[in-house]
Formats: sequence, structure tokens, C-alpha cells
Amino acid sequence: MAKPGRKKKDKTAAQLQQFLSSSKDPEEILFKLNEFLYGSQTDLLRKNPRIPVNLPLTFKCGSDTMPGNTYTLSREGVFIKTPTPAKAQSDIEIKFFLPENNDEIVAKGKVVHCVELDEARSKGLVSGMAVVFNRIAPGYQKLLDDFINSRVQKMYSV
Repeated sequence: MAKPGRKKKDKTAAQLQQFLSSSKDPEEILFKLNEFLYGSQTDLLRKNPRIPVNLPLTFKCGSDTMPGNTYTLSREGVFIKTPTPAKAQSDIEIKFFLPENNDEIVAKGKVVHCVELDEARSKGLVSGMAVVFNRIAPGYQKLLDDFINSRVQKMYSV
């Protein structure tokens, strides 16, 4: 029996605290919390796991170059946070740097889904667009893969 005045710490709460304590980025914390609450580790089962990461980037659609940030990233694509997403099916070019790397990654891709700012506000979503990569230079693909794999290992080590 627990001593008076002391609360017995719930094992689930302790596990959650340990699971979340290894994260510093708000996106990663929300990602992990959602996974913990809904009990699925579907990203571990994915062929190409997504990681939550906030990296500044630029994207070019037609002649317009716009700023944005990554929200989730995988070897096959990215969700870009932006108040001005390109239209679905648009071809775009994305440029960004991985942390602790001086090489700019340039990827070409296609917008497969958009969340307009009004929709994001009304539904509590993030405005932006999902982009599937269709071309990244092979050397840069390896840099991206290594970065994602290291983040996945950090995220799921409890």
C-alpha cells in the first residue's frame, strides 16, 4: 500500500514521460504523443517512415519561389508547411539543408495533396502540401536516408 501523502505514479504516465523526454521539437512531441495515445507505430511498419522535422526550405512552382518549412519528411516525399500551397498535381522544385550538413538538397516532385489556410484553420490542421519526390541526386538521397534513419532510431528508442 502506498504511503499517505504520496501518489503512486502510474506506469503508463511514466512510460509516456520517458518516451516524450527524448524529444525537443514540438512537431516530434506531437507526433509521439499521437502515436502513444492511439497505440499505433505504423511509421515503424512503413517501407519509408516519416519523421517530424522543422527545416526551412524554398519551393519553386512555375516562376514563383516561396518559403516554407518541412513538417514531415520521408525518403519519398515531404509535407511542406506554408500558408500558400501550390495546387494539387503541380510540379515543384524544393531546396533545403539537413542539419549539420552544408550541401543543399534539391528535389523535384509533384504536389499530391493541399491543405489551404482556411481549411487548416477550420479543422485544426497544418496548412501546406504533400509532395512526392520524383528526382533527387543519388548522393543526396543517401544523405537524406541516413538523416531519416538516425532520427527514426532516436524517436523510437525508449
